[in-house]
Amino acid sequence: MARIAILADSGCQIEFNQYENQGIYIVPLCITMKKHTYLDQKEITSLEVFETMEKEDVMVMTSQPSTGELVNVLQKIKDDGYDEVIGLPIATGLSSTLNGMKVAAEMVDIPITLVDTKGTAGNQKYLVFTAAKFVQEGKSVSEIQQILEEMVEQSGTIIMAPNLEHLKKGGRITPAVALLASMLKIVPVMELNYELGGKIDILGKVRTLSKAKASLVNRMIELGVNAKEYKITVEHVLCESSAMDVKQMILEKIGDVELELRELPAVVGAHMGVGGIGVQYIKKYEG
Repeated sequence: MARIAILADSGCQIEFNQYENQGIYIVPLCITMKKHTYLDQKEITSLEVFETMEKEDVMVMTSQPSTGELVNVLQKIKDDGYDEVIGLPIATGLSSTLNGMKVAAEMVDIPITLVDTKGTAGNQKYLVFTAAKFVQEGKSVSEIQQILEEMVEQSGTIIMAPNLEHLKKGGRITPAVALLASMLKIVPVMELNYELGGKIDILGKVRTLSKAKASLVNRMIELGVNAKEYKITVEHVLCESSAMDVKQMILEKIGDVELELRELPAVVGAHMGVGGIGVQYIKKYEG
């Protein structure tokens, strides 16, 4: 039977080298700040990035893993005795990591099956651990790919960003929209658009933070998210108190759902800015 490894990027927030004994390998995305490029979660943490943004009001850029890093990880996978790889990169609408994995696998000469997670953070993390579980159960690559792609289509990410400067500077929204929102004191609520590979798309506009928080929860309810079948992640950029408010709304409106609360990965939070909150949902695989 072929040995299958799982490859993901640091956007999934899984610790480096912690799960290689389970066939899970992580490659770092890149963070550029103050004219220096860091390997995400290896040379700089999300909290360090966010705290620098808050104190110094710097612009942070992000990019896919370098070809060299991808080749190194894939070569290690091959040297560790694996025959093929399932790649679970950050959304193609946010990064070119999927294509980078494909190119590097060709260079290393190891077969790779790629699944666009159309997200990052909590949902990507859940997909990685689920894929590893399927491998342990003896499922084939094609079986795993089919199940994961179905899970992706039953997942989503909804975000609010009170400060639009980072999204504007990073090209995530137009300057005209950012200016209008600022003038009218509008808090945009956005969603990752799966038809666009997970690009950030405007979902709605409200005038207060409290209404924006409620919109995050109400959108999930509209889409049928429930406590029994789904896992939810609430993530934030240096605004744990606001994130806790959202968590409480979820528990009150949706029920006692499996829920995780933590900071956003730097590669997403850097563009949302301080005060940004993301809510993710994914339908659990029950087999």
